[in-house]
Amino acid sequence: MIWKTKTHEFSATVCQRTGKTCPALARLARSISEAMAQATSATSDDFEIEGSSELSHCSEGCHAIFRAQSDRIRVFCGTQPETAIEPLNGYADLIFGNTFSAMPSGVVKTPPCAMIEVSTIRPRKPACAPAQISI
Repeated sequence: MIWKTKTHEFSATVCQRTGKTCPALARLARSISEAMAQATSATSDDFEIEGSSELSHCSEGCHAIFRAQSDRIRVFCGTQPETAIEPLNGYADLIFGNTFSAMPSGVVKTPPCAMIEVSTIRPRKPACAPAQISI
């Protein structure tokens, strides 16, 4: 499922347990994106945070890990707190990426039950209209 706000685009997979998108995952991603937006005035472009959270509103009681950067946030549900995030990011590149890539099958032993990617929408630069000549 894909949806947009004025500042972000959200792309979420369907939960493998419930067969639907997870509202708890969407709320967590929205909260992280709002926190990152608030932090922009006090941080640099390479500011990054990683963490984990219990999704208490999830009917399955999932644990999620996340990595948030200034231009992209990814949250992975149904993971263990000690799960390495780099292999999951490679897995997410396969799902959310727009380029062809491959990954060995054993890298992610237990795939997340759901994922979400939040991309920052950069404002477009205004373009000047070409000058017209009237005769």
